[in-house]
Amino acid sequence: METNSGSGRLRYSKQEWQGFVSEFLASGQDCKSFCRDKGLNPSRFMRWQSVFRHEVSVPADERQAAGFMELGALKFPTSQLQTGALGCSPNLLESMAQCVHGFS
Repeated sequence: METNSGSGRLRYSKQEWQGFVSEFLASGQDCKSFCRDKGLNPSRFMRWQSVFRHEVSVPADERQAAGFMELGALKFPTSQLQTGALGCSPNLLESMAQCVHGFS
Protein backbone atom coordinates (compact mmCIF):
# COMPACT_ATOMS: atom_id res chain seq x y z
CA MET A 1 0.00 0.00 0.00
CA GLU A 2 1.28 3.44 -0.86
CA THR A 3 -0.06 6.97 -0.48
CA ASN A 4 -0.58 9.17 -3.49
CA SER A 5 1.21 12.32 -2.28
CA GLY A 6 -1.01 14.61 -4.34
CA SER A 7 -4.36 13.47 -2.94
CA GLY A 8 -3.40 11.66 0.27
CA ARG A 9 -5.45 8.71 -0.99
CA LEU A 10 -4.23 5.19 -0.26
CA ARG A 11 -3.35 3.14 -3.31
CA TYR A 12 -3.53 -0.63 -3.11
CA SER A 13 -1.82 -3.11 -5.41
CA LYS A 14 -3.74 -5.60 -7.53
CA GLN A 15 -2.82 -8.33 -5.05
CA GLU A 16 -4.15 -6.29 -2.13
CA TRP A 17 -7.47 -5.69 -3.94
CA GLN A 18 -7.67 -9.38 -4.72
CA GLY A 19 -7.21 -10.08 -1.01
CA PHE A 20 -9.99 -7.62 -0.11
CA VAL A 21 -12.35 -9.28 -2.61
CA SER A 22 -11.56 -12.78 -1.28
CA GLU A 23 -12.07 -11.59 2.28
CA PHE A 24 -15.37 -9.93 1.34
CA LEU A 25 -16.70 -13.08 -0.35
CA ALA A 26 -15.94 -15.15 2.74
CA SER A 27 -17.24 -12.53 5.20
CA GLY A 28 -20.98 -12.70 4.55
CA GLN A 29 -21.16 -8.90 4.95
CA ASP A 30 -22.85 -6.54 2.54
CA CYS A 31 -20.56 -4.37 0.41
CA LYS A 32 -21.30 -1.11 2.24
CA SER A 33 -20.51 -2.54 5.69
CA PHE A 34 -17.39 -4.34 4.50
CA CYS A 35 -16.01 -1.21 2.82
CA ARG A 36 -16.79 0.94 5.87
CA ASP A 37 -15.02 -1.54 8.17
CA LYS A 38 -11.95 -1.66 5.89
CA GLY A 39 -11.90 2.05 5.05
CA LEU A 40 -12.42 1.35 1.33
CA ASN A 41 -14.26 3.39 -1.27
CA PRO A 42 -17.32 1.25 -2.19
CA SER A 43 -17.27 2.31 -5.86
CA ARG A 44 -13.60 1.44 -6.23
CA PHE A 45 -14.14 -1.84 -4.38
CA MET A 46 -17.03 -2.83 -6.68
CA ARG A 47 -14.87 -2.04 -9.72
CA TRP A 48 -12.11 -4.35 -8.45
CA GLN A 49 -14.67 -6.98 -7.51
CA SER A 50 -15.85 -7.04 -11.13
CA VAL A 51 -12.22 -7.38 -12.30
CA PHE A 52 -11.74 -10.47 -10.12
CA ARG A 53 -15.25 -11.89 -10.54
CA HIS A 54 -14.03 -14.92 -12.47
CA GLU A 55 -10.60 -15.18 -10.85
CA VAL A 56 -11.56 -15.27 -7.15
CA SER A 57 -13.69 -17.98 -5.67
CA VAL A 58 -14.31 -19.08 -2.10
CA PRO A 59 -14.75 -22.79 -1.36
CA ALA A 60 -18.39 -23.64 -0.65
CA ASP A 61 -17.63 -24.77 2.91
CA GLU A 62 -16.16 -21.31 3.72
CA ARG A 63 -19.10 -19.26 2.40
CA GLN A 64 -21.66 -17.75 4.72
CA ALA A 65 -25.30 -18.70 4.21
CA ALA A 66 -27.17 -16.19 2.06
CA GLY A 67 -30.04 -15.93 4.54
CA PHE A 68 -32.98 -16.54 2.20
CA MET A 69 -36.28 -17.42 3.79
CA GLU A 70 -39.21 -19.23 2.19
CA LEU A 71 -42.23 -16.92 2.20
CA GLY A 72 -44.76 -19.25 0.63
CA ALA A 73 -47.48 -18.40 -1.86
CA LEU A 74 -49.50 -15.21 -1.67
CA LYS A 75 -53.25 -15.55 -1.45
CA PHE A 76 -55.48 -13.22 -3.47
CA PRO A 77 -58.74 -12.30 -1.73
CA THR A 78 -61.58 -13.60 -3.89
CA SER A 79 -63.98 -11.01 -2.45
CA GLN A 80 -62.12 -8.35 -4.42
CA LEU A 81 -62.65 -10.36 -7.61
CA GLN A 82 -66.38 -10.43 -7.00
CA THR A 83 -66.74 -6.74 -6.17
CA GLY A 84 -64.36 -5.32 -8.75
CA ALA A 85 -62.58 -3.44 -5.97
CA LEU A 86 -59.38 -3.36 -8.00
CA GLY A 87 -60.89 -1.10 -10.66
CA CYS A 88 -61.23 -3.86 -13.28
CA SER A 89 -64.10 -5.92 -14.46
CA PRO A 90 -64.67 -8.84 -12.08
CA ASN A 91 -65.10 -11.14 -15.11
CA LEU A 92 -61.76 -10.03 -16.57
CA LEU A 93 -59.97 -10.55 -13.27
CA GLU A 94 -61.53 -13.97 -12.81
CA SER A 95 -60.48 -15.00 -16.35
CA MET A 96 -56.94 -13.80 -15.67
CA ALA A 97 -56.81 -15.68 -12.36
CA GLN A 98 -57.98 -18.89 -14.05
CA CYS A 99 -55.39 -18.46 -16.78
CA VAL A 100 -52.55 -17.89 -14.30
CA HIS A 101 -53.74 -20.78 -12.15
CA GLY A 102 -53.54 -23.01 -15.22
CA PHE A 103 -49.79 -22.27 -15.54
CA SER A 104 -48.94 -23.24 -11.98
